[in-house]
Amino acid sequence: MSSDVAESSRAGEEAAEREASERQRPWVVLSTIPVVGGARDERAEKILPDTDLLLDLHDPPRPSFLLVPKRTAAGTSWPPRPVPNIAATDSSARLLFNATQDEGACDVDYFLCDARTRTAARLPAVPSDLGVQLHPRRRSVGLIPNPHRLGHYMIAQLLPASATHHERLLYYSTATQEWGTKYLASSPHHQSWGAHGVLYHDGLLWWVDAAYGILFCDPFVKEPNLRLVPLHDGCEMKAVRSRTLLDKRRFVRPSEGELRYVEVRGLSYDPAAVDDPQDYPTVWMWTLVDPEVPPHWRFEEKASFTDIWAHDTYTAAGLTPGKVPSLAFMDPNNHGVVFFFEGASLFGLDVRARRVVACERECYINLSHQADMKFHYSRFVDAWELPPTLLLGGDPSSDEKLED
Repeated sequence: MSSDVAESSRAGEEAAEREASERQRPWVVLSTIPVVGGARDERAEKILPDTDLLLDLHDPPRPSFLLVPKRTAAGTSWPPRPVPNIAATDSSARLLFNATQDEGACDVDYFLCDARTRTAARLPAVPSDLGVQLHPRRRSVGLIPNPHRLGHYMIAQLLPASATHHERLLYYSTATQEWGTKYLASSPHHQSWGAHGVLYHDGLLWWVDAAYGILFCDPFVKEPNLRLVPLHDGCEMKAVRSRTLLDKRRFVRPSEGELRYVEVRGLSYDPAAVDDPQDYPTVWMWTLVDPEVPPHWRFEEKASFTDIWAHDTYTAAGLTPGKVPSLAFMDPNNHGVVFFFEGASLFGLDVRARRVVACERECYINLSHQADMKFHYSRFVDAWELPPTLLLGGDPSSDEKLED
């Protein structure tokens, strides 16, 4: 190979590497349970009286946290009072969270936060003349940027006409600062719908039921067409006895610009049988190819936990072979890496290589109840892609800043 050709080849490789690097959005492991400052909490002193929130950011896989003052959220007792919860995030540094402000009540208020300005705006109550209210299932509220009004957003929730059918969309627009409803132009019938989060992806909102499939639509059109993408053949469940077990063994997450479905198979979904011997547990992964044309899903990979446990990186990370971990989230820049919880350990697994690539041994998701492992699964943690502007300028609220 001549020197000119070699130099040209190296230049092409460097350009490809730069392009790949530019596609790698910085991200953090975000606990969906905000930390509520108390009178003796030093971080709470930083919040008051000039700001509505702080961000405590750390390099993955160490968790990062949203800190809010007690005037915003009453606390984190759960049950009976609902735990404060981050319902949705956006890569523009917006977060939507809900919290109970009255310690004696169970009603929640929603707040739209701007992490760059460290402000939180409480959403107004839904007007009574609309004849509807936000449904109590908090994991069914989504956040989407307004494509027609730069810097504005919509908060939306599907309104069920029955357990198997949706009729309208309830929404709040930051552009108009008003609530409204829209009738759906089309809405498929389905099984009794669960609530496992709402994703913003490809200009649409996607409501996930990890037992059945995904409902999606463009909420900005006058009469949205609600459509259904069922899970891959053989993945649908008709009888669900434990939503918690679903969250520990299934999720849909975006990674590298596509939606991925991950499932741990070979385990019982009967809460009374969770400690019974497993039938060759295996982690499977599919990618959503086309929501309009079946087959919708493309098989990506599967890996037996027998092979995963046998890899020397598993015991080297201090993990326990023979104990099936709970799903947490997916690396947004590398869909081959899935994160799991085993007790207080959060670890990233390269599914193709069957090897552990990252591990945080003492990972606590609810700082108010550190010893309580009931929060250690996908419902209470996610990967949050951060805007470069937030990182380049540095977050003054963070004790440890991420490097770009």
